[in-house]
Amino acid sequence: MAYEPCRYAQRWPELFESLDDDQKQRVSDALANNQLEGWEPQRDDVADLAAREAGRIDTAEYIRRTMARVPRGDTV
Repeated sequence: MAYEPCRYAQRWPELFESLDDDQKQRVSDALANNQLEGWEPQRDDVADLAAREAGRIDTAEYIRRTMARVPRGDTV
């Protein structure tokens, strides 16, 4: 199955440029799965997920960045 760019890859193609098709698909799948839970990712969310997939940040940094964007009083 060939990779079909998701709407986030279409909106922010520069975030996906450094990823191969398998990585792009994993990021797209993660975004789609979390959308089903009611999450509407913003550019920073997509950028961090792509950076994690590309190995530019580790899981701990990804979690730190994500938690920093969660408003006080909200839960993930």
